[in-house]
Amino acid sequence: MKKYLQILQACPLFHNKDRQEITSIIEQSKHKICAYKKNEYICQCWQSFPYLGIVLEGSLEVHNNLESGKIVHVLYKNKGNVLGGAMVFSKDYDGQFDVIAKETCKLLLIEKKSVFNVLLKDSVIASNILDLFSREIINLNKKIVLFSYSLIREKIAYFLLQNIESNAASVIHLPYSKKALSEHLHVSRSTLSRELKKLSTQGILEINHKTIVILNKQKLEAILNNNE
Repeated sequence: MKKYLQILQACPLFHNKDRQEITSIIEQSKHKICAYKKNEYICQCWQSFPYLGIVLEGSLEVHNNLESGKIVHVLYKNKGNVLGGAMVFSKDYDGQFDVIAKETCKLLLIEKKSVFNVLLKDSVIASNILDLFSREIINLNKKIVLFSYSLIREKIAYFLLQNIESNAASVIHLPYSKKALSEHLHVSRSTLSRELKKLSTQGILEINHKTIVILNKQKLEAILNNNE
């Protein structure tokens, strides 16, 4: 566990906790570290998942399986991110989600009962979890807004503007590949590349691999206001 302390200290769940406190919490909890291969299921929609997980290595994605048979890519989890809040705390969890390793990854899985014990004893952890879930709700609300835009150009503009808001500079470093971004926006990879190229040609942005530089924020905003 010592090799992962730096990652755990950066995890939102352990905000304002030092390494000794984190080690003590983990040691007093029932937990395990599980390794998964690329594209291996961590949890399928018909399975229970009575753990709060922390990504120690690699990354994973969560899919929503709709009744129509369509699969929606809901979110991605990278190193240091927390997984499983809804499954642990909700009495009405309906099991519509698959969790899949996007690459070889390792998870620290803390049993549900241990999570509740920590919450009852530690107000800092309880506050961190509330903050964590609040951020998750905000992100899901952003996803809903994203779905409300019908044009691909609008979806791209919304995504970029949301990332600018959390970044004082006009430089956006994509946390995942363009293929993953196209899945996030629910468009084909070729269509995404074509629209990004148009925006680049129009002098609105500049693209260099996973880095996007916003050159004209006002024109991006105009796209959402149907003025462009």
